[in-house]
Amino acid sequence: MEKLYTAIKPLIAATTIVLFFAFSAHAQNTVVKWDFNNETLDPAIGTGTATNIGETTYTFATGVNGSPDRAWNTATYPEQGTLSGTAGAEFMTSTVGFAKISLFYQHRASGTASRWAEIYYTTDAGANWTVLGDNAGGLAPNNTFYPFEFDLSEIAEADNNPGFGLRIVSVFSPVAFDDGLGNSFGADEAYHRSAIEGGSAYGPGGTWRFDEVTISAAETVGIGERTLENTRIACQNGNILISLPTGIKASASIYNIIGQSVSENIPITANAQLSASGLKGYYLVRLVGEQGNLLTRKVFVP
Repeated sequence: MEKLYTAIKPLIAATTIVLFFAFSAHAQNTVVKWDFNNETLDPAIGTGTATNIGETTYTFATGVNGSPDRAWNTATYPEQGTLSGTAGAEFMTSTVGFAKISLFYQHRASGTASRWAEIYYTTDAGANWTVLGDNAGGLAPNNTFYPFEFDLSEIAEADNNPGFGLRIVSVFSPVAFDDGLGNSFGADEAYHRSAIEGGSAYGPGGTWRFDEVTISAAETVGIGERTLENTRIACQNGNILISLPTGIKASASIYNIIGQSVSENIPITANAQLSASGLKGYYLVRLVGEQGNLLTRKVFVP
């Protein structure tokens, strides 16, 4: 993960990011939302999974609106100078039927936690992650919830995608800094604690707290829009049957209903069949044509 962070960091400048400090997406369509009020990682709206990553641990604590509102409190972050970009929170969902995606969340750091967060996104159920942007070190001063919103509306692969996900991870400061305790660090070599003055240095005992994590969409789309035309998908005799127009080539991926990958990027042409052995229930089949045109269909495996 650390190697990936280094390799794709230059992509940040080429990605359009809009960071707001007031949530303006209330009129949008909510794809999935986690409010953690029932002290569970299950979403309050929609379908998806929330997972702490990078060997972090978690509990629940007071949320952005005070008691009895709750939030997801994560801890056990990396030691100073190690494992940048590996630890934090991951949110997976399906955006099938939705387009022009955005992320909103409330974020709070304790004094010894990192003030810098980086956001990654995946469009292939977590096989690969790409940097979306960072929070501009916006978690200081500590012990305050700050609202963040990131715009993915120009990322077409995030639309109508059963394997979409986001990560919010702790990273080294991209700029040189003094931590307020007389310790100086160069860019990209250390975590910058959230506290501005006093207190203790950065340490793995610092906590990040998340609340009101919401993935939204400005538009809804039919499953057949922006797709490969004249394609048929069905399940029969233990196989998923795919019929493409003559001369068309595509790759096929199968996901469960919450966007977890079952099989990915299988090359197909004309009349193809994919084994449904071991599958039961509803699944999403996603086809990507040679020209980037898409088709996502829900199929039932009896």
